Formats: sequence, C-alpha cells, structure tokens
Amino acid sequence: MNKTVRFFLILSIIVLAFEGQAQLVQSYTTENSPLPFNTIRCLETSLSAIWIGTDQGLAKIENGSSWTVFNETNSGLLDNDIRALKNDGDSLLWVGTVQGGLYKYDGLTWSNYTPLNSGLGDFLVRAIDVDNTGDIWIATTEGIYIFDRTSWYSFTSDDGLLSNNITSICVGESTKYVGTINGGVLYFDIDNNYTNHTIISSELPDNSVLDIQIDSNGKVWLISPAAGLILDEGFGGPWNIFNSNNSPIESNSLLCMQHGMQGEIYIGTETNGIVTKFLNQYTHLNTGNSDLTDNHILCLKYDGNNTLWAGTFNGGLCRINELSHLSESIRKKVTAYPNDISPGERLNFSEAISGDYFIINTLGAELKKGKLIHSTGLTIPKNIKTGIVFLHLTIGENNYTKKLLIQ
Repeated sequence: MNKTVRFFLILSIIVLAFEGQAQLVQSYTTENSPLPFNTIRCLETSLSAIWIGTDQGLAKIENGSSWTVFNETNSGLLDNDIRALKNDGDSLLWVGTVQGGLYKYDGLTWSNYTPLNSGLGDFLVRAIDVDNTGDIWIATTEGIYIFDRTSWYSFTSDDGLLSNNITSICVGESTKYVGTINGGVLYFDIDNNYTNHTIISSELPDNSVLDIQIDSNGKVWLISPAAGLILDEGFGGPWNIFNSNNSPIESNSLLCMQHGMQGEIYIGTETNGIVTKFLNQYTHLNTGNSDLTDNHILCLKYDGNNTLWAGTFNGGLCRINELSHLSESIRKKVTAYPNDISPGERLNFSEAISGDYFIINTLGAELKKGKLIHSTGLTIPKNIKTGIVFLHLTIGENNYTKKLLIQ
C-alpha cells in the first residue's frame, strides 16, 4: 500500500472517531452520581425533569443537576424493580414494576394498584400509555388492562388475543398500537375494536414486537427481535424492513427506538450501541467511537431539547447532546452494507458514488483497487481470503473506511 493510501486510511479513521466524540456523551453511573443502579430499564420526561427507572429504584434529575431517588425505604414504592414510566400531563407519573404492580405518583402521594386491590390482572407491568380520553393502557404478561380512573377493562386470550405477553403500547391520534411476544401486533380503533396483524394474517415479518413508535407523518414503526426495524407503509401492511441483510444496521437484535425532530430515528441495539437512521443514511454511536458506556441499549428517550437519553444494561445513563451535528454528519456520510459478506457477493452503497476504492487487509497490504463511476456497489473479488478487511473509498476530498468480515 503506498503512502498516500495509508495516510487517507489513518485520516478517515480519525475523522470517524471524531464524529463519534463530537456527540458529547455524558454518563451517569453509580460511581459518579446518585443513580441507584447501572441497569436502566425505562425513561420518561416531564417539564424540566428526566425520570429514570432502574432495577433498584426510581430516580429523577431536575434542571440537569438536582437528583431525587425513590425506593422502598423513602416512598410508597413496594418494589424497586422499575419497568415502565408514563408522564400524565405533567401532574401525574405512572410507574410499572416487576412485582409491585402499577403506581400513581402526584408529587406527594403514591397510589398502588395490584391484582389484590384492583382490576389489574398482573403484578408485572411492562409498558404504560394514556389515550386521548384519559384511559390508562397497561401492558402485562397476562394481557392488556385499561383503567378509566374508575373502572377496569381487559383484553386477554379469553377475548381472542394470540398472546397475553404484551410488550409495548403506543397511542396514536385515533388508534392504539399494541406489541406482543409471539402474538403479532394489535391495532385498536377509537371504539377499542382490534385487528390482529400476524405473519399469517398480514404478512408481518415477525410475530414479536418489542417497541412501537409513530413518526411525524403518522407512520407506524416497529422494533422486532428477529426482523429488525419495520415500517408499516399502509395500515397493517405492506411492511418495509430495515435490518442487517439490506441496510447498514449491523444487527437484527434491536430493542428500542425514538424519533428526532428532523425525521431521524434513533435505534437502541443489544450489541452495537445506537444506530441513527436519517432517510437512507445511517451512523453508529458505540463504545468504540464515543464515550458511550455500554453497547447494550435498553431504552431511549428524546427530550425535545436536542438531547437523547440512553439507558444501558451495565453502563448506567448516557446523555447524548449535539444531535443537530449528528443529523448533519449523517447527511454527508456514505455507508456500505452488509458487514458480513462472502467473496463474489455484492457490497451495496447508500448512494451512487464516483471515486477510487481500495480493499486492504489488516496488515496494510493492498488486495484490490479500482475506480467507481456513479456506482451503487461493487462485487467482492472471489480470490479474497476469509477474515477482516477494510474498504477505503476516496470520493473527491472525502474519505470513508468500512470494516468487512469476509466469510
């Protein structure tokens, strides 16, 4: 490899690392803050506060610096294992726990709802949302429960559900969307009649859905543990899929998502940190290119102030600023996929590009070079051996390096 190629390779790696650091990731852990535990299961915002649900209590950060921690010893909580949070008009906070049922907190008083004192059918509450009539929708492992603040209603397998294991609830303008494990996704209309979309009934790519979000155009996005990111192009299909097979998303093990102000989607993964999707452009934020403390992201929350909060499995809470810079960098960045590829297969680019390319092994030896003219991809040479190689692109004054696993 000549000195020019080596220089551009080193320079492009530095540029990519700088783009990650420029996100200004600030972390809060048990070592540097009052955070009660480093596993963060859920996040919620209200006024100037961020609420943090952990395995060992509920925490609140107000005005960016003032901490309050709620647990069994100093509050009405009877279970410290927090799994769901929902702000209700900034006057109430609904809290779901593993063994303590549902809680309502008005800033002074805690109210508790369990199968022993209410119509709630399960002690484990996994998700909460509030519909346009003020009804509380609650996801449990024993079905869906609805509380109109006076009476309780439910939907379970007795009502035709294919699974009582409910993972997520998202309230739209006139429709409530409910995700399940192995039971498809449910669309409830304004009268709470539902349609069940599954692999069989609607060609849904996966019958398990972990998260549901609605974008600014009213489109429904789903997170699936097997199929990746799914967009409902209609109303119960057709479904558009984005995963490691057809996009730069490195893994199909996706867990959560949030929409940003400019149409970008932030995706939390199990092993690869945070993926940001802006139209057909992608970028990755992980422990290797930023101060992110853990690549296992359990929950995300966008606070509307150009800040994304990320709850991790082992690394506590991460606050990611400079999101406008992130969106701008995505617009300028060329991506290539898939990451794992075989000799003779085609590597795809996110856009048509013109420039020079080099394929280099880990020792710096040049394996292949050539020119691209308005190309949307290139074929990996059949004589390249298995292992890790680097694709280096020189496009005008810009440089891009992609690590590939040849298998």
